Amino acid sequence: MVADILDSKDELVKAIIEKTGMSESEINAKIREKQEEYGGLLTEAGAAYSIAKEMGVVTDSSQKKKRMQIGELQEGLDAVNVVGIVSHVFPVKEWEKDGRRGKVGKILIRDNTGEIRVVLWNADCDLIESGTLTKGTIVEVQNASVKKSNEMLDLNIGIRGRINVLDSAEDLPEINEDIVTLDKIEEGMNDISVYARVVRVFPEKTFESNGRKGRVASVIISDGTKARLVLWNENAIWANRLRENDIIKVEGAYVRNNNGTLELNLGWRGHLVVNPNDAPVIPEVAGSKRVNIKDLKPGDRYRELRAVVVKVYKPNVFEICPKCGARIERHCDKCNVDAKKSIVVNAELDDGTGVIRASFYRDIAERFLGFSGEKYAEDESLFDETKYEGSEYIFQGQVKHNDAFDRDEFVVRGINDVNVQKEIERLEGE
Repeated sequence: MVADILDSKDELVKAIIEKTGMSESEINAKIREKQEEYGGLLTEAGAAYSIAKEMGVVTDSSQKKKRMQIGELQEGLDAVNVVGIVSHVFPVKEWEKDGRRGKVGKILIRDNTGEIRVVLWNADCDLIESGTLTKGTIVEVQNASVKKSNEMLDLNIGIRGRINVLDSAEDLPEINEDIVTLDKIEEGMNDISVYARVVRVFPEKTFESNGRKGRVASVIISDGTKARLVLWNENAIWANRLRENDIIKVEGAYVRNNNGTLELNLGWRGHLVVNPNDAPVIPEVAGSKRVNIKDLKPGDRYRELRAVVVKVYKPNVFEICPKCGARIERHCDKCNVDAKKSIVVNAELDDGTGVIRASFYRDIAERFLGFSGEKYAEDESLFDETKYEGSEYIFQGQVKHNDAFDRDEFVVRGINDVNVQKEIERLEGE
């Protein structure tokens, strides 16, 4: 009886009317809105079910199933309930198909009988991105279906399913997490976790290797010892989200030796959590020193300005190797790849105490301007100086003396929007 109602839009609409007193036209309008919210992926019955569940017309108790163990699961089972402990979290991916867009995430959960991959879609992915689901979290998966993908069983949480975080559960295995400090990392380490603070964030880049394109970004982190964290592909999106002094937990990382320097790497099996609740005390990082323009001197490094852009000059395009980053013309013989267009732009900055010429190179220039060197080389009309003039930012960089023009210039290494709350906290701390 319950299954018949859940599969019938008309029966669900009737149940909503009886429970809430809403009109049929009002409910149909909500069904259309729900379908649009999910990019057209829901049937009318699925959308009606979602609305009915939100309004308490359908409850989990009305469809309660016997809890199963992971070792009992088989392909084709539906309406499955399972309790497990999270043993691994994978980065969330974005997808696009037939004009529709969404997100998909995966975790592994384990009980004493086995391990299975759980697939989360769209809004449920927020549990991964927010850090709610992390290694060692106990979860209950309700009303999921079992499918096979690449010879591996998946629990799919669709519109009728849900995942709940539990405080505790009996008869679950312990998940031993290999947490290390940055002074103890060694080449070849794999699947390790680290707590640290963000020191500096570098912009995301794209690359091509063996005919495949990818994304990469890097972050300098510290727990008292500094190290570089390299973020690959889906994890590169964190370059747009992390801020200086954020506390992060890095899960599922591996260590590589890069020209004599050990680096943490976060690949497809890795996961990052920002400001986790279980983080230990980590000392604040001494970042760039905030100064006034009038006090800048040649040779000053790690300086920070809060300033307004008063003038922007026309950008210049040059060619670099997309692999080694060297400035070249047309082709890099060392890497055997063709050059790509990069960009440099100069601007005048004013903080009320003085004005200084600032230089933005490569990725920083593209981030400031909002377009790439490749696109600007094709269409110079992308640049409109009035778009930038009057804008206020936080700039990090260093001071160099330009002998040709006999003036000091600020080479920008980082740029951030002004965070009013942080600025208030800075003033209160002075």
